Amino acid sequence: MKQKWKRKSYKGAVFLMALLFLSVSFNHVFAQPDYAKWGKIAVEETDKNYPDFDLVNYEYQGKVAIADNREQYTFLFTMDQDGTKKKVRAYVLINPAEDQLIEVQFEDMASSSP
Repeated sequence: MKQKWKRKSYKGAVFLMALLFLSVSFNHVFAQPDYAKWGKIAVEETDKNYPDFDLVNYEYQGKVAIADNREQYTFLFTMDQDGTKKKVRAYVLINPAEDQLIEVQFEDMASSSP
């Protein structure tokens, strides 16, 4: 009888370890990067500021800590209006301590025709 109990507990432990490994793996795979929330805001604000352009490409360019209560996320957007491409850099300034948006600023980059 004792040996059956040991086998069952061994199988149970293996099952629990596999379940734990899978849950950690799935959480890692489906976890959003820390910039995703601010990227969504950058897209929305860019759409408001450039309503005649279609978003073609989105590139996260990094985060800079400015002070304890200020961080800046930078995104580069490539947009198109009737074949004319325009690049715009969006700077999303946040307060990380309160997870709050401070402002979004834009910098027009190069434009090009086909």
